[in-house]
Amino acid sequence: MLDPFGKKALEYLNSVGIESLNEFLSIIPARIDVNTALERVSWINTQNYPPDDIINLDRTKGELYDIMTFYALLGALVVSPYGLEMELVKLTNLEIYRSRFEQRIRETKKEILPSKQTEKLNNLVNQLSIKVKAVTKNEIDQRDRIILEKILWKDELDIEDRENKELKFKIHISDFFKFIGDDLKKYYVKGGYVYIQKGMLINAWQRSFELNIERAVNKIYENRDEIFQNYYSELYHRLNEIARKYFKKRLGIIEKASAQPLKFDLFPPCIKIALGGVPSGLRNYAITVLLTSFISYARICPNPSKRNVRVKDCIKDLSIIEKEILPIIIDAGNRCNPPLFEDQPNEVKNVWYHLGFGYTSYPTLEESGNSTWYFPPNCDKIRANAPQLCKPDKDCRYIRNPLTYYLRKLYLESRKRSEESEKSE
Repeated sequence: MLDPFGKKALEYLNSVGIESLNEFLSIIPARIDVNTALERVSWINTQNYPPDDIINLDRTKGELYDIMTFYALLGALVVSPYGLEMELVKLTNLEIYRSRFEQRIRETKKEILPSKQTEKLNNLVNQLSIKVKAVTKNEIDQRDRIILEKILWKDELDIEDRENKELKFKIHISDFFKFIGDDLKKYYVKGGYVYIQKGMLINAWQRSFELNIERAVNKIYENRDEIFQNYYSELYHRLNEIARKYFKKRLGIIEKASAQPLKFDLFPPCIKIALGGVPSGLRNYAITVLLTSFISYARICPNPSKRNVRVKDCIKDLSIIEKEILPIIIDAGNRCNPPLFEDQPNEVKNVWYHLGFGYTSYPTLEESGNSTWYFPPNCDKIRANAPQLCKPDKDCRYIRNPLTYYLRKLYLESRKRSEESEKSE
């Protein structure tokens, strides 16, 4: 079983001559048809658990074939990186990999020799995307084991329950803090590892898996023009059909990322800093480059299908820019020290230039496309060009562009409303 984000999977792909994610995504359409990729998710509308042929796909069709069907779905998500489609991919594939993991653990129990059992467990967990090892029989001191057994088995338990409570795994302390918790008082810790039960390992891996999906989709989204093909567009729309059927109760509540009034509380830290005004050395980058691109896309085209979209492709007149977008940019510029547009009046022309209208003060909608409508710079470019703006919060993790931060927060807010609505019914 190869965790698609684990070190073993990367080594495997390199061994068959695949060196980059873009290269991998570019060859998938010729190897995996749309219907085959959809089999990883379509089962959810007819049954509660994935069918055996999907659980054992890595064994029957091979690990490369299995990983390709998974990454085909991630490639499709680039069309709209946050929405019900991503939730569907997460939900179904978590269940597939969880079922595989449970199945392979059961197989290790058939080993008579404890050393052989530990060896097989280590081969299994070494493929996961978290730092985990199997615990050998005599690894925990006898005195500690007696104390732990009294704590874990203070009630009478049947054999299966005792096995589930056994500390058969140990997770590196760094991954413990990332995926389990921040309180070590209740845990057995030794040699930089925290000893855990099987259920805790699965929960930690699931959290890691979800974060890795978001990280991978964000990485693909950053370079979507290089890999985008009609194949992924078709796959996305088919995913959408399956998701709409499965999540039909949520459809009236969860919104698509489309043109809508700005929600300033959901902005990433770098944008909030730019809005508050910056010193003279940062003004042009923070206001004209970063804020202009982010505010304009977030307001009128938060999820563009391609990088070379024009303003006139998204709106029918300039009133949204003139009445909503420009005032935000001008106000932020005037909060700078010294005020940007008082100090450099012609910088307004540069704002229009970055919006795609050329270097002008009074453009018409037809002039959209005279220059490039600049997409928000990626996080690594912001860190390189204006490190004072980059003050990441916990939601910045795995995010590679300020706009995808906003898309994610919009989706999470919408999902929260959906869940609250379901509970109140």
